[in-house]
Amino acid sequence: MPNHVTNKVRAPSHVLQTLINENGKIDFNTILPFGGQFAWNGIDCAAEEAAQVITAQPLDDHPLIASLQQSNRSRVDALKLSEEGFEQFVQMLRNKRSCGHFNTLDFARDVWGTKWNAYDQVIDLDVGEVSFDTAWSCPMPVLQELSKRHPDDEIIIRYADEDLGCNCGTVKLKAGEVVSSDIARRWDEMSEQDQQKWVAFARDLKGWPEDNEDE
Repeated sequence: MPNHVTNKVRAPSHVLQTLINENGKIDFNTILPFGGQFAWNGIDCAAEEAAQVITAQPLDDHPLIASLQQSNRSRVDALKLSEEGFEQFVQMLRNKRSCGHFNTLDFARDVWGTKWNAYDQVIDLDVGEVSFDTAWSCPMPVLQELSKRHPDDEIIIRYADEDLGCNCGTVKLKAGEVVSSDIARRWDEMSEQDQQKWVAFARDLKGWPEDNEDE
């Protein structure tokens, strides 16, 4: 399971409304939509590996990950996929040719900067703030694109990882550009005082009490 990052975004209500779909949910597709089609809820890993082989996708830069990828790809056979797997394989090839991504997951990682769409949402347009969780990271590419659509309005983003004190900070955007930021450095690069500062920041943002060590 990924680390869950809580994001709180403050902006005028008309800016935040752009993030919300017709069902009243925050949806990154309203800003950066997936250009392909993928009708399945899950991804057949063998089908994806077969599509990667056919399209000669490069291996990961990390040697260990690259070795695992090479091993998996050497064993995959598109003709031995299940019926559903084969249909996914064919659709992934169509998607790759039409929009540059195999499926919604690799699209989300590459374009949104996070693994999934927004979840655990709280929307308060009257106050001018929305809160939502994302997997692993703040969806900064989505929010920068939102900012480009409303160049005259300032957007303030605060985010915090459940790994308290790491992967957290505050960013202000205008016209798609970062105008100011205060972001935690790597844990081992921070002084004890800074570590305490960012742990307190993350606890406050997530609403976790100081004695909540199990979150």
